[in-house]
Amino acid sequence: MEYALGNMVVHLHWVIAKPALPGWEDIRQTVSGHTFYYIYSGKGIFRCEERDVEVEGGTLVYLWPGLPLYMKSSEAHPLRMTMLLFDCASLRKNENEWIGPEPIERLRLPFLLPLQSERTGKIGELFREAEREWVPGDLVREARVKSVWYRLVQEVHEAAEAGGRHSGEEGITAALRRFKEKLDTEFATEFRITELAEQTGFSPVYLRRTFADRYGCSPKQYLDQLRNEHAVRRLRYTGDSVTDIARACGYSDVYQFSKTFKKRNGFSPTEYRRMQGE
Repeated sequence: MEYALGNMVVHLHWVIAKPALPGWEDIRQTVSGHTFYYIYSGKGIFRCEERDVEVEGGTLVYLWPGLPLYMKSSEAHPLRMTMLLFDCASLRKNENEWIGPEPIERLRLPFLLPLQSERTGKIGELFREAEREWVPGDLVREARVKSVWYRLVQEVHEAAEAGGRHSGEEGITAALRRFKEKLDTEFATEFRITELAEQTGFSPVYLRRTFADRYGCSPKQYLDQLRNEHAVRRLRYTGDSVTDIARACGYSDVYQFSKTFKKRNGFSPTEYRRMQGE
């Protein structure tokens, strides 16, 4: 099924480090979930679907449900890896209700993903952090590892989308990042999203589609939601007037703000503030 990174939820089963022992052999025992292996160093052979492939340090291995795997480490250069075993699903929310969760059968990732040098350090450190934090049965520690997983899955998808480019700051991946940062930091500014999209060098239609694939909504929906989230917090936690809040959150006038806020939240800004106070 199709999924957006912003709509993903995860359940972690296990995080474990495989020590660098010369010549070890292993098979994938659990094929019902998703598995990440990150290879820090060493060399070895992975046999998947009757095909042997050589693997080495700086490589991410992704195994989707149902995929068998045989692994063998080199005698001279033993593999050092961390494994994450997990299930994931897509969970969305519209104006009135939650939709899902719907299990994700396969992520948009290749079986083997050799990483460019600028990504190996960042992704490797995320795996090390997951390894350090993981304590099975400790819900607080598991929540910490989930936060690592969300950062990790974002980085890995960006690496896969960047493909063979030498710099992670090239192409649509970097354009999307800059575009979203513009929305995040200048949400209170009046601008046309189409004109902002054109500044990236990609067509607005293509940028809109790839933005929705990654974040689960169109740029306009994202901006509307972001402005609403800022407005909700200002109404709850400040004594600013509704007019000042409208201006601070990017609305052209208080009437537009009140109308949009009530449509999204079911109450006018004044009613919402009064309810929170009560």
